[in-house]
Amino acid sequence: MFPFSAIVGQEDAKLALMLVAVSPDIGGVLLSGVKGTGKSTLIRAFPSILPDVEVVADCPYNCSPRNPEEMCPNCRAKFEAGEELPIAKVPAKVVTVPLGTTEDRLLGTIDVETLLKTGEVKFEKGLLASANRQVLYIDEVNLLPDNITDDILDSAASGVNTVEREGISITHPAKFSLIGTMNPEEGQLRPQILDRFALSVKIDTIKSPKMRLEIVNRALAYSSATEKFERTFGRADEKLKERISLSRNRLPDVKIPGWAIDSVATAMAVLGVDGQRPDIVTIKSAIAYAALEGDDRVEKKHIEKVAPLAVCHRTRNGGFDPPPTKDEVLKTLSNAIDKAKKEGTATDMMMRELAEFLIEKAMQAIEKTAEDIKKNR
Repeated sequence: MFPFSAIVGQEDAKLALMLVAVSPDIGGVLLSGVKGTGKSTLIRAFPSILPDVEVVADCPYNCSPRNPEEMCPNCRAKFEAGEELPIAKVPAKVVTVPLGTTEDRLLGTIDVETLLKTGEVKFEKGLLASANRQVLYIDEVNLLPDNITDDILDSAASGVNTVEREGISITHPAKFSLIGTMNPEEGQLRPQILDRFALSVKIDTIKSPKMRLEIVNRALAYSSATEKFERTFGRADEKLKERISLSRNRLPDVKIPGWAIDSVATAMAVLGVDGQRPDIVTIKSAIAYAALEGDDRVEKKHIEKVAPLAVCHRTRNGGFDPPPTKDEVLKTLSNAIDKAKKEGTATDMMMRELAEFLIEKAMQAIEKTAEDIKKNR
């Protein structure tokens, strides 16, 4: 497999994938670009920088062995009964949804024949079960049938998959990092679906002669000496994997100042983007980026780095206005951040002055009480 670190350029796409790796709660990533720009190569290489996944060893759904919210009903029942769950570590993987997939293949199906003959409920798991706590990849997402796309997005939003047949219902967790790729020349994506991808990156053909030369050289080196090539860049992938693992641990401790939330909300309102997803995704992504950079607090640089990825594919005015450009997003954000910081500084000064005033009054009261005590003696 071509290593993630060996891919030349496409820094925004790499960043978007790494942000989702650090904080899967952000949502999905859409990579849009013409053929031959390395979209599929990026996705296939993505698992090489993902930490191994800790699962219940004998569960077909990759259930978490520690978090009951990420367990199937069977594992949860054992966990709540105090039974020790067997634990294993498995490599991260990409589960691909082919264009010709059916709902049964995607969602899974109950074996009706076995049910009628023996009364036994036999569930044949689908792609969503295999993708739980892993990566679900849709190539050419704009060409996928609407019903299949809707099923995927419903599971991505709810985190569960439910299959009902002949009065029997099977439910299992389906939390995955959703990655989609598309070639805009082959048709556009419905706005409702586009909005469900948290981050979107437009991948352009690399025009720099030096970078194109490097791409050719690396492709030839990979073909002629695959093992050596993978070994060389594999070390860089391991460092990225370690960085992502450390960033996940650091994520809960990253502080988000009030001015950051205020400025993002203000900027999104000024830009006129539809819904609240752009605000939430921008903040979550800024936190993940701060963790990735080793910072313990969200700053302006973090917000400005991730905002174009979270906002530039959003509809405006109910879809009647085009999405905001990168320059428009950055300019609006910069103004909002500067204003929020100034107002925040003024508020902080007022609070400090109020605190000093209250402390002074309290000291005066204490001194008066002390004097009264002396007089009474």
